[in-house]
Amino acid sequence: MGSGASSGLKAAVEASNDEDLKKTVASMSAEEREKLKIALSGVDAPKSDAKAAEAEKPKEETKAEAKEEAKEAAPAAAPAAGPVDVSALTVVAKDNKGLLAQPDTPKYKGALAQIYVRSAPYGGSDKSSNGHRYDSIPFANGMVNAGMSCQLIHYVHQEHDKFFEVCKNFDFIIVRCNPGQIKADGGDQGKFDDGMREIRKAGIQVWPSPDVMEFMGAKDALCKVANLSIGLEDTLAYYSAEEFATGFKKTMKFQPRVIKQNRGSSGEGIWIIKLKSGEYCKTYGEASCEDGDVLDMMEANDNHAEEHTVAEFIEFCVN
Repeated sequence: MGSGASSGLKAAVEASNDEDLKKTVASMSAEEREKLKIALSGVDAPKSDAKAAEAEKPKEETKAEAKEEAKEAAPAAAPAAGPVDVSALTVVAKDNKGLLAQPDTPKYKGALAQIYVRSAPYGGSDKSSNGHRYDSIPFANGMVNAGMSCQLIHYVHQEHDKFFEVCKNFDFIIVRCNPGQIKADGGDQGKFDDGMREIRKAGIQVWPSPDVMEFMGAKDALCKVANLSIGLEDTLAYYSAEEFATGFKKTMKFQPRVIKQNRGSSGEGIWIIKLKSGEYCKTYGEASCEDGDVLDMMEANDNHAEEHTVAEFIEFCVN
């Protein structure tokens, strides 16, 4: 079609109203309407000024704005739902995914107290990416399945007094704060323990209590029951390099070992060790390992495996 015909068609369209255009299209044959459809499909609709300006923005700028908008739109994490109002406490966890709904009329009202180390990745090696300990939600769900409520809360040392005021409204507190993590977050373990002692004096159950943790939290508590029917005679605690070298060689020759730091429960510094040869003595104390015996080792925090001689492992532990 020539330029004259094009300009004439354009003028005719501009002079027509919507009703006229509809009538014209309705009067066309199927073949003519198909031609019109094909012609229109190749023409971009004009952008509004706002849309045109948006299209001209650099991609990186548009992405940054979208990210900021999403951030502003994202709702803040809500306080743990349940029969006790915990809205006075800082919400640390990102979410409570997997946590069962709290019962409307629980037999007992409970809380599970945690500590998030703000200077550590994920809040500590015992935490999931949501800020809870890996076992916190299973613990709480067990309570819910038993007809009790169990709200997940975090201890933030800057709001110590508010935290313990809220705790007074529960029937029990499950404490899941690893030894050393309150101090690592800038708090005072002694002050926290004293707060839990006061909670116990008020008739509220605390599991484990600070005193139980003090007397039984250290791994050498296992040594105190080593010679009972519930213990193992080759359970030892070491307080010097010489004791460790002699004792480890003797126990390692008897059966596979779990070597732990004296405190902590997040898997750090815990090794599950076997003799690569698999050659153990039949009775405890009958023989000892040699420095060159090879150990198959797995670290309990991330389950990575290593292989070292007895001498190398003793050197690693001591120094």
